[in-house]
Formats: sequence, C-alpha cells, structure tokens
Amino acid sequence: MAQHTLRRRSDERGAAVFVVVLAVTLLTAIGVFALRNASLVEQAAGYDRQASQTLYLSEYAARAVAAEVGSGAARTYIDKVATGTDTCYANDLLVGTDLDPNVSYLPCYKLFYTDVEQRVDKHFSNQKVLDAHDGVTAGSLGPKLPAGVDSTEGVFVVEMTDPAESTPTPGSAVGGNNPANTFRDVQVTFTAFAQIRQMDPNPGDPWCSNASLSTSASVTSLRSHVTLRNVPR
Repeated sequence: MAQHTLRRRSDERGAAVFVVVLAVTLLTAIGVFALRNASLVEQAAGYDRQASQTLYLSEYAARAVAAEVGSGAARTYIDKVATGTDTCYANDLLVGTDLDPNVSYLPCYKLFYTDVEQRVDKHFSNQKVLDAHDGVTAGSLGPKLPAGVDSTEGVFVVEMTDPAESTPTPGSAVGGNNPANTFRDVQVTFTAFAQIRQMDPNPGDPWCSNASLSTSASVTSLRSHVTLRNVPR
C-alpha cells in the first residue's frame, strides 16, 4: 500500500513538472512574440515617418526650384531647358524624332540638391537647404540622434521639361499670345524626385549613393506644371 502511494505521488510530481515546463514555454513564446511585435510596430512607424519626410521633401524641392526660376532668371532657365541635352526620367521613353523629324533630343534640364544649395548660399550666406541631422545637432529631418544610430540625409533632383508658350493671363504685361510681343508666358513641367537615406560621407553622384545605402532609401516623385509669367523673348 505504501509503495503504491509513493508511486502515485512520484507520477504526480512528474505531471507537475511537465505542467510547469509547459507554462514557462508558453509564457516565453508570448514574451518573444510581444517583443517581436513591438519591434515590427516601431520599424513600421519609422518607415512611415521616412515616407512622409520624403513626400514633403519632394514638394519642398519643387517649390525651391520654382522660387529659383522665378527669381528673375526665368529666361536663362528656359534657354537651358530648350537647349539642354540632359537625360530625364520624365521623357526617357520618348524619342524626339518621333514627334518632330528635326528634333534629335527632347528638352530637359536638371537642378540637383547641390545646385540649389549653392544658389541659396550665394544669396544667403551660410544658409542651408536642409539643416544637418546627426548625433551632434537636431536638423530638418528630426531631433538629435542617439548614440549608435546612423545619420540620415535628404537629397533631390528636379527635372524641367516640356517648355511651351501658354495663353497669357488677361490683362498681363504680355497683352496677347503674339510672337511680336516682347514678353511671353511659358509653361514648364517640373518632375521632382526626393530621397531620404543614410548619410553618404563620400557621395560620387549628387543623386545616387552607394548600393548598400540605396537599399534602405525612400524615394518619392512629384510632378507639377509651372507657368512663368512675362518671360522676355
């Protein structure tokens, strides 16, 4: 009788150990899942923030180039667009000779982030298009970064294509869409590409970084039609 009781208690202890191990395993799995879920939520929030920043940067790029072109240099930029031979993504699939046998290329001119920054510095000394964002200072892309977090940067390129004389606004200085007029209204298509990426300390190109950084970059494009008023012929 005593041996039977001891054997039953031994079996009960084995069952108790099994239940405890099972409970610990389940709690561990729930904890790992919770940690993984929190990590994914934080990562998704970071990607969403980066995407929003890139969208705003593309709008900022288009506005910055529009301000530059409209600062009294419209004629210069229109000529650059008309005679430029840059290759633009906006019309890369088009062939000039298909539209006009006498045109071997399509009008295009690019303004990069570095170009705009040089012009800003020329007019407003020591001013930046985007303030630095790193582990030392807060910047345009957010607060000061904690130790061990890579710095980020924003770059953009704006393609100017499709220059065309447009119908002038009634009552403007143009006074009618007539080649004899001294001034004209010109419509230009802006295609802005913006990119948020990890800081590239040695960029070899004003737009592209090395492959390891480009894989985590966020890219957004925006297109707008800008009408330049009273452009000298």
